[in-house]
Amino acid sequence: MRRSPAHLLFALCAALLPALAEAQATAFLFGTVRDETGGTLPAANVSIVGTQQGTVCDAQGTYRLAVPAGQSVRVRISYSGMRAYEEEVLLNAGEERRLDASLRFITLGVIDVQGTRAQRESGIERIDPRLARFNPSPQGGVESLLSGQIGVVMRNELSSGYSVRGGNFDENLVYVNDIEVYRPFLVRAGQQEGLSFPNPDMIDRLQFSAGGFEARYGDKMSSVLDIHYKRPKAFAGSAMASLLGGAFHLENTMLHKRLRQITGFRYRTNQLVLSGLDTRGEYRPVYTDLQSYWTYDLKDNVELGFLGLYSRNRYSVVPQNRETEFGPFNQALRFTVYFDGQERTAFETYFGALSLNVQATRDLLLKFQASGYRTYEDESFTIQGQYLLGELERDPGSSEFGEVVRDLGVGTFLDHARNTLEATVLTVAHKGYLQLPNDRYLQWGVDARRESITDRINEWSMVDSADYSIPLSTGEDLELGYALKSRLSMESIRASAYLQNTWRWDQGGDRWWTLIAGARAQHWTYNGQTVASPRARLTYHPGWKKAITLDSIVDRDYSFWLAGGLYYQPPFYREVRKFDGTLNPDIRAQRSIHVLMGMDRMFEIWQRPFKFTAEAYYKAMDDLIPYEVDNIRIRYYGTNNAKGFATGIDTKLSGQFIEGIDSWMGISVMTAQEDLKDDFYYWRYNAAGDTIYPGYTADQVAVDSSRVEPKLIPRPTDQRVNVAMFFQDEMPRWPTFKVHVNIVFGTGLPFGPPNFSRYPDTLRTEIYRRVDIGFSKQFLGAEGQSHRGWRRHIDNLWLTAEVFNLLNINNTIDHTWVTDVSGRQYSIPDYLTPRRFNLKLIAWF
Repeated sequence: MRRSPAHLLFALCAALLPALAEAQATAFLFGTVRDETGGTLPAANVSIVGTQQGTVCDAQGTYRLAVPAGQSVRVRISYSGMRAYEEEVLLNAGEERRLDASLRFITLGVIDVQGTRAQRESGIERIDPRLARFNPSPQGGVESLLSGQIGVVMRNELSSGYSVRGGNFDENLVYVNDIEVYRPFLVRAGQQEGLSFPNPDMIDRLQFSAGGFEARYGDKMSSVLDIHYKRPKAFAGSAMASLLGGAFHLENTMLHKRLRQITGFRYRTNQLVLSGLDTRGEYRPVYTDLQSYWTYDLKDNVELGFLGLYSRNRYSVVPQNRETEFGPFNQALRFTVYFDGQERTAFETYFGALSLNVQATRDLLLKFQASGYRTYEDESFTIQGQYLLGELERDPGSSEFGEVVRDLGVGTFLDHARNTLEATVLTVAHKGYLQLPNDRYLQWGVDARRESITDRINEWSMVDSADYSIPLSTGEDLELGYALKSRLSMESIRASAYLQNTWRWDQGGDRWWTLIAGARAQHWTYNGQTVASPRARLTYHPGWKKAITLDSIVDRDYSFWLAGGLYYQPPFYREVRKFDGTLNPDIRAQRSIHVLMGMDRMFEIWQRPFKFTAEAYYKAMDDLIPYEVDNIRIRYYGTNNAKGFATGIDTKLSGQFIEGIDSWMGISVMTAQEDLKDDFYYWRYNAAGDTIYPGYTADQVAVDSSRVEPKLIPRPTDQRVNVAMFFQDEMPRWPTFKVHVNIVFGTGLPFGPPNFSRYPDTLRTEIYRRVDIGFSKQFLGAEGQSHRGWRRHIDNLWLTAEVFNLLNINNTIDHTWVTDVSGRQYSIPDYLTPRRFNLKLIAWF
């Protein structure tokens, strides 16, 4: 039977009607998720309660979620470490409604125990920067919060430096607002270093990765510290005053919230801490820092930003004397020095950055940046020391117990330096972010950087150990034990680019896979080398469930990941300069192949959230540039003549041992070793066939020798075991009283005599042990506390009493070497700070 066109049209409409009805039964929610300070929350979760339907906020904290129309649904917005927000909505078919949310922090804790999918996918750990104000640490910066994070080792409370999985500090990337920042070049000791770049009061997001990081991050071999400053939402500020200095910051909005600014000032003096060192003297450390970050909305989708910094670190000391006792009971020794002279160092830094962010479409964000970094560094010292090394009386019954009964060495040393360095780094960069269909996320970037460095070196030292160094003189000329004078300059351009994509596959039942893969490349004009680094990370969330009863099923919230890639580290200026004060134009990038696998689990104990994380890793390294560590100064050999590896296991347990207050504990076991390709030494033998040890063997005349090639030796950062714990507690009946405890334990690090040879550096320092504790009392801001009169202008007011190095343990940072007349060498430990006390008053308004 032949159908008419009207019948066909009716049948087609009947077939399409259900689909059209279903399409019209959909509505959309969109908005921005922020924290209580106004900062956006990328990767915040937005979901419909009781369903599997949801989405994740993008890098700007915005979301778009499809919801059923014509029925009431409850929308939940959540972010780890913050109180979730829920709201019931009823939308008409086709309606689009804005729903913004501001989430409140749960506690002052550093640990995100709930976790988010985006954080698990990228391997980035998010840390609460506000805890830096409560963390009992003489250093005081946000870097102190890294102690105990996966793979991190920190052994110097005076420095912001840290090592990650066998690497030194130069192997770590540090970004502020997507711009790489630096530490002073000439710094020798932690007391000279001063304030680090990041200001804790201005930070919105603080994220850290210990390895296996994405291609969007730069070319370093160890870790990434990614910091973003706040974009204020309203007027606020803070002030802090302590015996170690103070800080102040203000933030506000103007022009109907289109213009935003946050400005912070810091002043710090470590005189209280330095006065406890073995070297007594007049210490005058003064560190100041001023930063300001402005953003302005040119249009609703175009933002202009500026970040400026001026930093001035001044350190001077007139040493007077030093007395150090060391050694075992059967050979207790005392090293006494009387000083003349003084030391002065000055580091002055200027930094400025302009940024333009364009939200071209709902799914496309474009960033453009230009920045300039300028540093002036000056190091001057002339210090003479007259020393005495003596053996102490060990017999408790003797009237001279504890006194010097035998002189082992008497001598004089003279150290002199007049060094200056100027460095300028200019950078232009572009980054793009595109949300693609099928839950894919594409990122790319290009940048070019011009580096100009001028270095003037004039330093020498002399040691006269009771005529020991006099044989270095010939005729009427005295040859110094060490002398270096040079003027160096280096100009170069680096260009780099990266591309990476994210693929997500949801398989239902809270089971999903995510793959992040990409590559980056860099070219450096100084040596003409181009390197390419592919990187990938695969994450699996099995969505396991466990039935407790017939009506009760709980999540067994595990995730597993496998990551790896090729990580190059093109050299910067210090790696290029050799011990003789020349530059090596043939230097190449160091190379490391990373392979790591890990897992984490979210669970509850005592109805409180906890998280356990474990990672195992292996890094195969080649074209390494060997180096030696002198206090915190890293001195490179300037040649690619080593290969090595690092491997280990990191574990971490974090959670609320006390309800509402976060704590953690981390344990790391690792080894890092290297093999210098051209190192060797000789054993010398006397006529009796005995090995000759200078200062010990009676017959010092060599008649034979044998060549030894050391093969693998430990790298300078080879700390086999590290345990770190941060614990917070509060009084049960007085919740405004809180206690914060830092505990660190670490095995010894390799060291050796200062002879510019790596193979003797196989001795081990003493075990590192340190306990810091802080007691805090909240006077304003808690429930039930008065806000009348002047108090109404203050949101929170805290008073903290801190005890640094509670157990007063002598921890070693370096060694001073002296030689007696027989040629025997002694290593005298240079101790870090003893027990010290501090008071701190903190106010937020």
